[in-house]
Amino acid sequence: MDNQKEDGSLTILRKKAFWLFERIFFGGRLSEKILVKLLSLHYRSVFRREWSWAREQPHFFNHRIGFFDFIYGESGTSIFPYYRGFFVSELIKDHDRLLDIGCGDGFFTKRFYSKRCAHIDAIDIEPTAIETAKSLNASPKIDYRLSDAVNKPFPSVDYNIVVWDGAIGHFAAETTHIVLAKIVEVLSEDGVFAGSEYLGLEGHDHLQFFETIEELDALFSSHFPYRAYRVVKYDTPFSPGMLRHEVFWRCSANPIRIDQSGWTVL
Repeated sequence: MDNQKEDGSLTILRKKAFWLFERIFFGGRLSEKILVKLLSLHYRSVFRREWSWAREQPHFFNHRIGFFDFIYGESGTSIFPYYRGFFVSELIKDHDRLLDIGCGDGFFTKRFYSKRCAHIDAIDIEPTAIETAKSLNASPKIDYRLSDAVNKPFPSVDYNIVVWDGAIGHFAAETTHIVLAKIVEVLSEDGVFAGSEYLGLEGHDHLQFFETIEELDALFSSHFPYRAYRVVKYDTPFSPGMLRHEVFWRCSANPIRIDQSGWTVL
């Protein structure tokens, strides 16, 4: 009994010693403050080099910048730019197969979609996007591929979810219907096409713009009999005072998943 008490006392002492060590060298408020400050300087520098000072602005966003600013930043970045991840996640069922068109840095692909999916094919036409995605957001479930969504076949012919987020504006109007027709072909019986786009004239490298939901619906209605939309308004993360209108959609040949997700089908 005495030996057990001694062992117990030693265990408590060890825990206190380790706790104090961790507190001093890793877990103190001063350590956090220093690390946050360094990361803040790092991401501000990355943003300046990639966006403010670059000869040509990048075709995808490094979402580590935005998410760090959301948690620790002073600019007041809101959660609204990440609604696309939450809305798509509502549609995903266990063991789904998902195609992410224009995956960018792979932030949404891994952080929002990969946990429940059995497999994800994520494609982008920009080589640096695929390199970044493989480096920062790799997963055994995700196959990142450099591919042209217009001129090359999709990696598979069977998906439960196809995502085309914040990218339609980057495609010419005449090629958009080609991609939409390909999406229809690869969706499963109850599969859903989901995505988002900004309304208005926002977008430095956009090839087409949509002023209203009605304009966007006119595009989708020729491919999908069932459609549902939501609009979220929010200040843009790095342009204070600029109100962004982002429309989110769910389109399908079958209304079951859209109805189950709680959205109202047109």
